[in-house]
Amino acid sequence: MDGSPEARLFWLVTVLAGIPALVFLIVGIRQFRKRAMLRAMPTTPIAGVFVGEVEIKGKAMTESPVVGYLSGHPCLRYEWSVAEHWTRTRMVTVRDSKGRTHTRMERYSGTDTVASGGEIAPHEVEDATGRVLLQPEGASIEQAVIFESTVGEGDPLYYGKGPDGAVSGSDGRRTFSESGIVVGAPLYVVGFAREREDAVAVEIAAGGRKGSATEGANPRMFLISTRDESAITRGHAIAGWVCFCLGALATLGFLALECPPVDVPAFPIAFTLALSAYLGLFGLAWLWSTYNELVDLRNRVVRSSSNIDVQLKRRCDLIAGLVECASAMRDHEATIHKEIAILRAQGELRDRGMASGRAEPVGAIVRALAEGYPDLRAGEVFLRLQVVLTDSEQRIALARDEFNGVAQGYNVRIAQFPVNLLAGLMRVYRANFFRAEAFERRVPVIAPQR
Repeated sequence: MDGSPEARLFWLVTVLAGIPALVFLIVGIRQFRKRAMLRAMPTTPIAGVFVGEVEIKGKAMTESPVVGYLSGHPCLRYEWSVAEHWTRTRMVTVRDSKGRTHTRMERYSGTDTVASGGEIAPHEVEDATGRVLLQPEGASIEQAVIFESTVGEGDPLYYGKGPDGAVSGSDGRRTFSESGIVVGAPLYVVGFAREREDAVAVEIAAGGRKGSATEGANPRMFLISTRDESAITRGHAIAGWVCFCLGALATLGFLALECPPVDVPAFPIAFTLALSAYLGLFGLAWLWSTYNELVDLRNRVVRSSSNIDVQLKRRCDLIAGLVECASAMRDHEATIHKEIAILRAQGELRDRGMASGRAEPVGAIVRALAEGYPDLRAGEVFLRLQVVLTDSEQRIALARDEFNGVAQGYNVRIAQFPVNLLAGLMRVYRANFFRAEAFERRVPVIAPQR
């Protein structure tokens, strides 16, 4: 093409069409990444939640629920509003085909929000294994509609929950709506698990805690939703493809513009270049996104494997101390039994002949028993030892399940086409599922001492 103004205009339109296409492309890639991330992330039982990025499912719970203003349901949080319908008139000046102006009255309608509010209670999620606290600040919260009704002035709700006044042009109709999270509703949560400040437990928040080892950690997503995982991932996929198609249409939009007298043979060339550039950018963005995703998944496999070792080491360190403590208590109580037997034996020595060679001083024993006879509770100590052992084994089992879940998501992702092509170039291989081999992976055998 030559350097004529028409030709420059043609190329200018082509370049300008690429700007919204690039925006749609970036947004679409981000939607695809979120979908892939959620699909690859395993759901962790609450009892097995460790520090780091986590996905959990359970029921919404709280110790001090708030009561919905409109619905009356116990909630973790709710937001309500009252919209009043109105119809008004205005003067409109129009011009006819002959250039003459006319003024007429025009009716138009709409709604105004006349009241609103809401409350928030402490957020918790519970499943069959336990309960965890949520810190919802900074989260993307998807609430469910729990109440909606449009009523007239004769309905008790109209003034009972709404204001006494009326807006200009009111139709005498109000729409009452409330959305929130009802106690007991299913919740899907993706966020960052960190240690709590007030208890030896974890909580899920928008990132690490300031002043701790997790400071500066940020999850890729912090979501609290009443929708299930399949609906969320499906929504991201639809949004991604819509953005991709809109970007393609924006790239080819210049063809709808009339730019005569542009050289006609240049149109196919420009069409091919524009479409090729868009597809090329999409391919590069996909490679960049997928590469980062595979690296992240591989790191998650390493971290979840390390979590197993952390729990195994915890058990190895904990059980030795617990056994020593229980053994000491057992020996201590055995000594007390012995002392009681001595006292009883000394009480049977009624005369000098019987006591000859058998009498032992009991003053120290009597004083020690008088100061405070210890509770004989070896059974309770060993019962607590059994509980701790069971808890340790459960923690290890949950860590193994998390590792296997992460490994499964990783293996599925690198086996999918066309990700498997990139995985082959990166020399990324399948992750093996958990197998116990090391010495500390054996269950400690606690044999009774003799």
